[in-house]
Amino acid sequence: MPTRRPVHRPIGVQTAAERRATYDARRPSPSRVYGWRWQKLRAAYLAAHPLCECGCGYAARVVDHRTPHNGDPALIYNWHNLQAMTKPCHDRKTAARDGGFGNPRR
Repeated sequence: MPTRRPVHRPIGVQTAAERRATYDARRPSPSRVYGWRWQKLRAAYLAAHPLCECGCGYAARVVDHRTPHNGDPALIYNWHNLQAMTKPCHDRKTAARDGGFGNPRR
């Protein structure tokens, strides 16, 4: 039965899967960053606003901040600074605002 030849890499070079695992281990999860207060607020907002507020009409799964909070608790937990969105709509808005896909940063 044929066997695959071993792949030799220089010391310290990681595969794509190893790089991803390292990155995920260091990245803080949203539950640790925002905490229990945010999880309750998010659940209440999604219950009150079940559809995406960008106008696409699909069920919302993400709660986004209209104005970036940059760590300010007054903006993080402000009900009027929130909007319910689908994941694709949120990603599109965030990429346009934060310079993703080569867009200028606003």
